[in-house]
Amino acid sequence: MRNENREVELEAELKRLRDRVSELESIAEGRREVEKTLRDQLQFLQILIDTIPNLIFFKDKDGKYLGCNKAFEGRIGLDRAHIIGKSASDIFPEELAARYEQHDAELFERPGEKIYETRLTYPDGQGRDVIITKGIFTDSEGNVAGLVGVALDITERKRAEEALQRAHDELEGRVERRTAALAEANRSLQKEVAERSRIAEELRMSSEKLKIFAYSVAHDLKSPSIGIYGLAGLLQKNFAGILGEKGAGFCDQIMKASEHVASLVDAINLFIAAKETPLKIEAIDMAEVFHMLRDEFSARLRVRRIGLVEPKRIVIVRADKISMLRVFRNLIDNAVKYGGDGLTTIDIGYQKAGDFHHFTVRDDGVGIQADDGSDIFKVFQRQCASDVIEGTGLGLAIVKEIVELHKGRVRVKRGTERGTVFHLFISRGL
Repeated sequence: MRNENREVELEAELKRLRDRVSELESIAEGRREVEKTLRDQLQFLQILIDTIPNLIFFKDKDGKYLGCNKAFEGRIGLDRAHIIGKSASDIFPEELAARYEQHDAELFERPGEKIYETRLTYPDGQGRDVIITKGIFTDSEGNVAGLVGVALDITERKRAEEALQRAHDELEGRVERRTAALAEANRSLQKEVAERSRIAEELRMSSEKLKIFAYSVAHDLKSPSIGIYGLAGLLQKNFAGILGEKGAGFCDQIMKASEHVASLVDAINLFIAAKETPLKIEAIDMAEVFHMLRDEFSARLRVRRIGLVEPKRIVIVRADKISMLRVFRNLIDNAVKYGGDGLTTIDIGYQKAGDFHHFTVRDDGVGIQADDGSDIFKVFQRQCASDVIEGTGLGLAIVKEIVELHKGRVRVKRGTERGTVFHLFISRGL
């Protein structure tokens, strides 16, 4: 009976042992699964950090390397197996290792994050600028277990920054030099403007004085010249017997000189008026202007059998009508006076020329002398062949003044074969 009980007890104990073995085998299998999972995760994490181009490393709380990525291996010049378990002093030069260990100690004393910039000298002797960021990690109980570090290579960025700074400094220098040059130019310009303003004011005052003087002279000359003309006429009429033929000739010369003075005074007044009288700009049918001039010159033209040709097209010009009359009157008069006996035609032409009305006054007379063209529009300037022809020397000066007041220009050329061509450009923007 006792033997039977003993067998039952042994059988029960054996069953418990089998169950325990099965339980332990299950636990072992679970551990193997966990270990495999951990190995897979560690392998994945290692592959992950190996693909990151920044330098990554991690250490325990004693400063021994626990691992790193391939970028760190490549820069240090050692494989991972020769790095793990080593300290900074085992890998880096003494001075650099001491600096790293000091940073690590400060981080362990005051857990958090530490960022600093340093320069690494790699095994190939190449120096690289890096920013190192370090942070601690803890164990399952929250105690400091070590640190993780990431080094970002900023060498190229620093080179770019330095190049940018040099360019900035150079640009600033250029700006400073250019600013100084502009300031000097501005000072010179201000001086020049002030000087020109002073000269302009002096010219204005001189012009005003000249105008007053011209009016005064014109007034003072015209009255005596009229008086002289009258007295010479009376002398010639009342004392013809005493004067004789020679004396009468002298009286004729005196009267002609008096007439010339009076004409000159009138021309001076017209010239001043052309400069000073405000323009009355309006739309003008130039056919009316030319018709008025044809009536005015008809007798002189008919006697000398000179034809006056006007533009065939309708020409409407915005200008001062009185001024246009003066311009073409003076040009026609100039052609009649200086054209010579061979003058047969005065031809007025017109065409548009961009922003200008382009008029031409062409004659087939003797033409201007080669030396006349540049000076012919000057005050009191007369053509070289005009010594025996009466004139004031102001007609073409008045033409130039009026045309320029109409924002235009005038020039003269010799005809192709003979004669003279005056070109007048009157602005179309008035």
